[in-house]
Amino acid sequence: MAELSEKQAKAVVKLMGIDPGCKIFWDKRMKLPKFIKGRLSGPSSESPDKIAKNFLEESRDLLEMQEGLAERLEVSVSETDFSGFHHGIYLQFLYGIPVFEGSVQVHINPAGEVIAYKDFRITELAVSHEPGLRREDAIDIVTNDIGPGHAVTFPASRLMFFRDREERVRLVWQVESIFAVGFAGKFHFIDAHTGEILYKFSQIRGALCRKTYSAHNEENLPGELLLENDQTVPDEVARAAHENMAAVYRYYKDNFGRDSYDNRGAPLVSTVHFMRDYNNSFWSDFHKQLVFGDGDGYRWSPLAFALDIVAHELTHAIAAHTAKFVYSEEAGALDESFADVFAVLISNREEITNWQIGEGVYTPHHAGDALRALSDPPKYGQPDHMDNFMRLAAGEIPDIQKNESGYIHHNSGIPNKAAYLTIAGGVHYGIEVEGIYRKKAEKIYYLALTAYLCSATLSRWTFKEARYALLNACRQLYGEEGPEYAAIKNAWAAVGLGQPTGDLLIVKEEVSPKIPIPDLYPAGVRSSIKVSEDGLVKDIRVSVNIEHPYIRDLRVALLTPTGESVILHDRKKGPGKNISRTYNLGSVPKLRASIGERVHGEWSLVVADHAKEHTGSLLSWGLKFLVQKAEKKVLKREIFPFVQIPDNDPKGIESHIEIELPGKIVNLDISLEITHPWIGDLRVLLVMPSGEKLALHSRTGYSRKEIKKVCSTKFEEELQLAVSKEMKGIWTLKVMDLAKRDVGTLDSWGLCIIYE
Repeated sequence: MAELSEKQAKAVVKLMGIDPGCKIFWDKRMKLPKFIKGRLSGPSSESPDKIAKNFLEESRDLLEMQEGLAERLEVSVSETDFSGFHHGIYLQFLYGIPVFEGSVQVHINPAGEVIAYKDFRITELAVSHEPGLRREDAIDIVTNDIGPGHAVTFPASRLMFFRDREERVRLVWQVESIFAVGFAGKFHFIDAHTGEILYKFSQIRGALCRKTYSAHNEENLPGELLLENDQTVPDEVARAAHENMAAVYRYYKDNFGRDSYDNRGAPLVSTVHFMRDYNNSFWSDFHKQLVFGDGDGYRWSPLAFALDIVAHELTHAIAAHTAKFVYSEEAGALDESFADVFAVLISNREEITNWQIGEGVYTPHHAGDALRALSDPPKYGQPDHMDNFMRLAAGEIPDIQKNESGYIHHNSGIPNKAAYLTIAGGVHYGIEVEGIYRKKAEKIYYLALTAYLCSATLSRWTFKEARYALLNACRQLYGEEGPEYAAIKNAWAAVGLGQPTGDLLIVKEEVSPKIPIPDLYPAGVRSSIKVSEDGLVKDIRVSVNIEHPYIRDLRVALLTPTGESVILHDRKKGPGKNISRTYNLGSVPKLRASIGERVHGEWSLVVADHAKEHTGSLLSWGLKFLVQKAEKKVLKREIFPFVQIPDNDPKGIESHIEIELPGKIVNLDISLEITHPWIGDLRVLLVMPSGEKLALHSRTGYSRKEIKKVCSTKFEEELQLAVSKEMKGIWTLKVMDLAKRDVGTLDSWGLCIIYE
């Protein structure tokens, strides 16, 4: 870990002088404070924009900015929320070129104090800001990538600085394209020096002034105007779209004071009867409107009939003006999830009794099904835990046709489940969540979406960052000590992100040994993970990634710190040539033997090949535990025998301490005092109640005349045998003199045991 510069250190001291309890979260290189929370400035009666500007100027010393880097920050969003807090979002420009995702957030309370600061700036640049590729050439590259046969327009393209997957900064042409068919918007990021396609995604998601049009089953947008504001028409689909838009508008206005999707009173425009047998609805960023298909009558009936579908699409519109989610990978899944969450909140009045999406119009001839269920994502094929998150392959680019832009509708089940648990509560993957009132939850979710995820550019927000945004919104509204904060932490921990509150701990360890697996090698290759945390195992998962052409040759076993061997794979065939899976209590019931055992210690994976002809490799493996933090207590015993140690006698002497209380050892300190003219003659052993022998002294020290020391499991590897063992019983100290001429005494010895 790098150290702070002198300038940064002084800036930190200044912040701590305002609020000693403020917390700074740095990037890995200690160059950028990614997030700061606390009271970061004194009260002020100046305008929020002035307060934010002063803070940004004063906070420049916190950044380790490359010398001579020409930077300016431009206001992108400046709004006060429903609780009186102000949120300013600024876009970074370097040499006059905007930085993609280069947002800076400044959050100010009603007293005029800065209470949070979030920074995504670039602090150093190693690429020329002069493009080597013309705009027209970049558009040609995009045209070739889209392929022939598509009518496409290019409404916008601009230079930007862009961070690739390896966090390298590249100068790019951001090219927006609009397809005539389907009106899909797409963005390409073309390296402005090499012409390489670095990233691409489709930005179409598949508003009280209201206008509702009909496309008459064609591809015209917006089409023919059917009704406006409070008008009505016989067309029941158009009437449903019009009324449902009004209901969504009123929800956001009444609860949060939001005036339409842009918070500036923009008209809510929709088109119904789009195309023929069109099984979809979407919000178009480019056209600033909703579009509804009539469905084919089998898979869908007209989508505008469903309030939750309309609420879902209009929440996309709000997200497009605040969080600006890139519609791919985790960001796209979050876009879908926030839309689903508010769809449920809007379509249920007080108590939420229906957690499903689209059940009113999805497969109209089959009752009881829906598109998605926040309460039970796997019911409709979605994951509800990060263990089942679907990732793109290495080097794979999001593609709406090939991989659903990074499996957005699949992975949205994970944050959906977190939202459900936050409100309804429950036990998920061993973690108990106490739910909170929906009124509180919806305020937290709205504030997280519109303020703490607010961005100056399209942004590739992650699940982790969404969790932080929800926690920060909760901290603003309800503090971080109450049940609301605990509900969010526990809900996200239950789906595999972050730590829970209370006495539970999630422990994750992973190694990538890349060990060759020799052919016909029953002894097996072994890889070990040492877990340093303490506590009792409540749940265990073992992930294994083995490359092997014939997995029926293999036996894979987990060795626990207690010496148990659990077979995970025993010469069975599988869905592919390799083993890439996670084993849990359901798939391997014998893993239950570890429940209640100490997590601390060495865990090993042994992979053995039991047949000829094939070789492979153990690429990586990992462990994930839900751990109960056990209460730790301290026990001390010390005695003063003053017993003579007989000269040159291998039998030696014994001294005993009896421990009556049961408990598993977390840490053991052994104090020892012996007087002897030549301690190089002596050997000292401690025999535990379980029978293990711990060597405390073995004929070292030569002519020194005394032993006065403390041996500890904290520092001495050979004493680690004691950890996790039972402490109850007789402890025996053996002292032996193994050479002639000198006689000494065992003066005192003792035990200090930290136990659970």
